[in-house]
Amino acid sequence: MRNRNVTTLWLAQLISSMGDAVYQLALIWLILDLTGSTIITGLVAMSAYLPAMLFGLLGGVFADKYNRLTIMHVANISQSLTVMIIPLTLYYGTADALLIGMLAFFRSSFGTMFPPALYAFIPEVVPEDQLTKVNSVIATSSQLAYLVGPAIAGILLGIISLNQLFIFDALSFLLASILLLFIVKPKSRPAQETHATLQHLKSGLHYIMKHRSIGYLIILTIFHNIFIMGPAIVGMPIFIKSTLGGSVSDFAFVEAGMAGGMLIGSWFMFKSSQQLSNGLLLLLALIWDGITYSFFFWVPSVPVAIVMIFIHGLGIPVITISRTSIIQKNTPNKFHGRLFSMVHLAVVGMTAMSSALVGVLAAVISIRTLFLIFGLGAVIIGLIGLSSKQLRQLN
Repeated sequence: MRNRNVTTLWLAQLISSMGDAVYQLALIWLILDLTGSTIITGLVAMSAYLPAMLFGLLGGVFADKYNRLTIMHVANISQSLTVMIIPLTLYYGTADALLIGMLAFFRSSFGTMFPPALYAFIPEVVPEDQLTKVNSVIATSSQLAYLVGPAIAGILLGIISLNQLFIFDALSFLLASILLLFIVKPKSRPAQETHATLQHLKSGLHYIMKHRSIGYLIILTIFHNIFIMGPAIVGMPIFIKSTLGGSVSDFAFVEAGMAGGMLIGSWFMFKSSQQLSNGLLLLLALIWDGITYSFFFWVPSVPVAIVMIFIHGLGIPVITISRTSIIQKNTPNKFHGRLFSMVHLAVVGMTAMSSALVGVLAAVISIRTLFLIFGLGAVIIGLIGLSSKQLRQLN
């Protein structure tokens, strides 16, 4: 029964993440084509991630208060219906950067409900001693999707238009939701708090203030993602298109290269889950993340960019899987929805800020220099975390 649930979650995540991979590629390139402006591209990218800052914590409250599987269904179906509007507006010629940005905002608003519900649901159906392994397996679904998705997009763009890629994303969410219907529900759930929503939120915030190592971990995540996510989301397509003179297909294959590195990183986490401290792995991977991004200052061509992004991708699942396992193993399940919503806020919320910042700075500073500066900033954050014995010993 447990294997069936893990397999079903993996397949659902693979399909919806493949749609995500295609969507992110299509969205950024579409705005670059419509406007030719790095500033507007950064602002639209920000609109796609801003909801995590506004509604992310509320999604965690819902995940701790209501049925987590139902929340995943609602998130998937709502995102599907929202993203389907984009190709319709393009078909009827009513689309502009403002409208696309608003739709991206609404899609992401529904999406903020999914990650806290998913990562809070996993400990309900998986024994504690298997959490790191299962998190590693679940993570490969997204990485395989980001390996295959952009590659498929790059091939399909020779046959269909960029606009039609959004339909692929919408259908992926519907299919993922259908797969979730085959989950075998646990016979019992952890006791749920019955407070009002605001009190529910306050109790979650009080928990991380009381357990400072978890709070410190979330703060570290916030600052690290300020330096990493903007170059990843906005900087990379600008770098490929404007600096290296590449096409949207080149960008797709660069994204696929990163996913390939992430798959290897997930395999490493699966094999080493019992031997090494999750805390130490996390902090070393933060430093790796920054160092490898700073090397893009010297990348001369698209093929070299693919190799470099592969190397960079090796560290990403080490960060995400270690962080997820630390929270699942060291905190009560009744708080998991709220804690993972805080992580989601730290990652996606800072992606919004970092994307807008990179978009603005790219208008006055070369994108190569931005990769160097932001990469070194991420290294410093990792070194600060590494100096904490408490964080290093978290497992």
